[in-house]
Amino acid sequence: MKNKLLLLLSISFSSLLATAQWSPAPGFPGVAKSKSTAFTIGDKIYVMGGVDNAAGVLKDFWEYDIPSNTWTHKADFPGPERYGAVSFVINNKGYIATGGNDFGYLDDLWEYNPSTSSWIQKTGLPAGQAQHENQRREAYAFVIGNKAYLGGGDGFVFGPNSTTNIAFNDLWEYDPATNSWITKANIPAVGKDFSIGVAINNKGYAGLGCNVDQTINQHDFWEYDPILNTWTAKANFPTNFTVDAGAFVLNSTLYVTGGVNLNPVSLSNQFYKYDPVNNLWTSLPVFNGGAIAGEFAVSTGSRAFAGTGYHANITTRNDFWEFTISSAVIENNLTENISRIYPNPASDFIVVSVNAAISDQTYVISDIYGRNVQQGKLTEGSTKIDISALLAGTYILKSERINDSIKFLKK
Repeated sequence: MKNKLLLLLSISFSSLLATAQWSPAPGFPGVAKSKSTAFTIGDKIYVMGGVDNAAGVLKDFWEYDIPSNTWTHKADFPGPERYGAVSFVINNKGYIATGGNDFGYLDDLWEYNPSTSSWIQKTGLPAGQAQHENQRREAYAFVIGNKAYLGGGDGFVFGPNSTTNIAFNDLWEYDPATNSWITKANIPAVGKDFSIGVAINNKGYAGLGCNVDQTINQHDFWEYDPILNTWTAKANFPTNFTVDAGAFVLNSTLYVTGGVNLNPVSLSNQFYKYDPVNNLWTSLPVFNGGAIAGEFAVSTGSRAFAGTGYHANITTRNDFWEFTISSAVIENNLTENISRIYPNPASDFIVVSVNAAISDQTYVISDIYGRNVQQGKLTEGSTKIDISALLAGTYILKSERINDSIKFLKK
C-alpha cells in the first residue's frame, strides 16, 4: 500500500492585479481514490483509474462538465486497470500512458476521442533491448506543439541474473501524426520518481519527486527546450514536500499544491507558484482542503481544478476543488513595438496596435501549452483579429521575427 500511495519568454505587457482562492466544487461521485490521471478537452475534465482505500486498482472513467457542474460515469477504460499513469491532450484527443497495477508496470498508450466516446490503442513506449524495459509508473508528461514528451517514473532493468528497480531520467517524444516514439536528451539529474511535468510557452518543465527507494526528497527543477533538445537547471523547489504533488499551468504560471515529505512521512497543504520569466518560486495561501497528495490537477487554460488524492492519514479522498484568479488588467508598459491590445479580456475579436517595426509580419497565437492555434498578418497602426473560434482561456500573441509577445484572455 505504501508503494501505491507514496508512491513561464519575457513578457512586459501589463500589470495584473489578482487574488487567488480555492473553492469546493461538486465532489467526485465515484469511489474515493488517489493516483488517478486526468486531462481536459474544451470545457470537460476526464478522470481515469487510480487506487481506492483498500488498495484496489481501478479503471473507471468519468467526465466532468464544467458549465453544468455535473459528473457523468462513462464506460470503463478498455485497457488494463492502473494507477500512477500519465495523460496528455493533442488535437482535442486525450491520451493515457504507462502506470502500474497488481500485475506489474505498463508501457502502453491509448487515445480517447470525445466526439465518439471511444478508445484506440496506439504504439506504446519501445520495448528496448529487454522486453518491456520501459514499463513504468509515476512518470511525467507534457505537450509542446503537436508532440508529447514523457519521462521519469520508476521501472525495472532486467539483467541476466537479476532485476533492478530504477528511477528513469530519460525523455521520449511521441508524434501522433506518425504514431511513433523517439528518444530525446536525458534530464541531467538522477532518476525522478513521483515528480511533476508541465509545458509553458513552448518549453517543458520537470522536477521535484524522489529517488526510487522513496527515501530522499528531490528539489531540483529543470527547463527543456525542444528545439535545442537541451535541459537547463532552474531554481530548486523551496520545501521538502516534493513527492506526489499536484501541478497545473494557468496564465503561463505553474502552480504546485500538496505533496509528501519522506523523512518523516508527512503531507502538506502548501501552495506555490513558479514564474518562469523570473525563475522564482512564491508561496501562496494554502490549499483550503487540508493536507493532500496523489491528487489529479488540471487546467482548461482559464480555470483550474484539483481532486481526489489522499489525506494526511493516507486515506483516500473524493473531494473536488476549483482554483480561481480574479484579475483586473491594466494596459500599460506593453512593448516597444506592440503598444496596445484591446479589449482584454475579449470575446469575439482583439485589436492590436503596432508600429512600423513589426508591420507586415506574421503573428502567431498560441495557448498556454505552446500549441499554435491561429496566425495572420500584422499591419502598421491597428490590426483587428477575429478570435471567436478560440476556446475560453489565456493566449499569447507573438510577432514572427521580433521577440515581442503579449498575453490576452478569451472569455
